[in-house]
Amino acid sequence: MASQTKTKENNTIVVGIDFSTASDNALDHAVHIADKFNNELLLLYVYEESGLRTIFGGGVEKDILMDTISKKLDEKVSDIKREYPELRVDKLIKEGKIWKQIIKTADSVGGDSIFIGFHGESAYEQVMGSTTSRVLKAATAPVVIVKELVSTTHYKKIVLPIDLTKESRQKVTWAINLAKKFDAEIHVIMEIEKDEFLKHKVKGSLHQVETMLAKAGVKFQSKILDDQEYPEHFGKDIIQYTQEIDADLVLIMTQKETGVMDFFMGSFAREVIRGTSKTPIMCINPKETGSIFWATESF
Repeated sequence: MASQTKTKENNTIVVGIDFSTASDNALDHAVHIADKFNNELLLLYVYEESGLRTIFGGGVEKDILMDTISKKLDEKVSDIKREYPELRVDKLIKEGKIWKQIIKTADSVGGDSIFIGFHGESAYEQVMGSTTSRVLKAATAPVVIVKELVSTTHYKKIVLPIDLTKESRQKVTWAINLAKKFDAEIHVIMEIEKDEFLKHKVKGSLHQVETMLAKAGVKFQSKILDDQEYPEHFGKDIIQYTQEIDADLVLIMTQKETGVMDFFMGSFAREVIRGTSKTPIMCINPKETGSIFWATESF
């Protein structure tokens, strides 16, 4: 933002809570973001009738279950307020399909981002086939996916994959905002193209991004991934590079992202989400919504 003035619109981070380790990790990341960007936090628990008894055991009355959930949310709110007394933190319990209520809530409060936990490889197909994939497809706000193995909440190395689509370069603004707040270094990566015309376009796109980052005054490195060192498709190459530098965050889009026009739930993005077990993934919808993530600052 151009000033430190706090605005109500598009200032709330919605965090999906289910009391799992991944959910707790997602909440930790959301708290640190909220502290840096002066956001409000909304802890959202969505229940389905069958799911309640699975979590808390059968034979328990619904009102007792709801009271238990409410108290557990209150504990999380109290823990956050104890460490970050200036943060505004609210809780909300809703009934219905989890992904629908997450989207509906984020839209109703003008949420600028959604944080959700990802429950690991064993539940991968089930989760990606339901809540996570549906939230990613329907959300207009950026969605940050945090896994069970993620423990750190700092962002010092941000991987920014760029391709030849215009949508891909929309991630640059988000990366700059994060880099400024966390004093992070942005790692811009692109795939080499064999065609000479496309190879020239790759270098031109990379130069444009480098110019934006230099103008913003953030630290960055850039690298074109060659076929010898990175022989796989772009998804796997992103994973390889992310692991090599021990990155703290990867930015991808929720729509077409690569030269072969893969869509988000296609092989490219599935590979990135599945393969980066220790790195949160920020998924940005390229549609023009008229809002900017985490309050854009003037560069």
